Amino acid sequence: MREIRNTLPRQLITQVLREAGRPLTAGELYTRAVQRRPRLAKSTVYRNLDAMRERGEVVHGRLADGESYYEAAGGGHRHYMICLSCQRMLDLPECPLGDLERRVAETEGFTVTDHVVQLFGYCRACREGGKPTSRE
Repeated sequence: MREIRNTLPRQLITQVLREAGRPLTAGELYTRAVQRRPRLAKSTVYRNLDAMRERGEVVHGRLADGESYYEAAGGGHRHYMICLSCQRMLDLPECPLGDLERRVAETEGFTVTDHVVQLFGYCRACREGGKPTSRE
């Protein structure tokens, strides 16, 4: 197996994701990273994110519009409620699949290695603030 080099772009991507405290899209990550390293190419960020995802260094998910988001791995098991109006990502208070995973393992002999739960809807601020809450 080929040795993975800890390059400056990879270090920067990891640092930006950890400091963000929330998942970021590749575009958001690039905007933050290029402020620290102005000559950083967008393609470098995307290439590194793909490689880091394959190695389990970043967690990847999708927003309602299909855009990918990323967060540093090792931050614990998290699921999100995603507002369709403002795109805010709110932590789901608990994982609803633990019992299901145990039952599937017992009855089907299937070992779940990972899962993603994303709920889409409208946050309280958007509902109360009069922002649109439909996709018309």
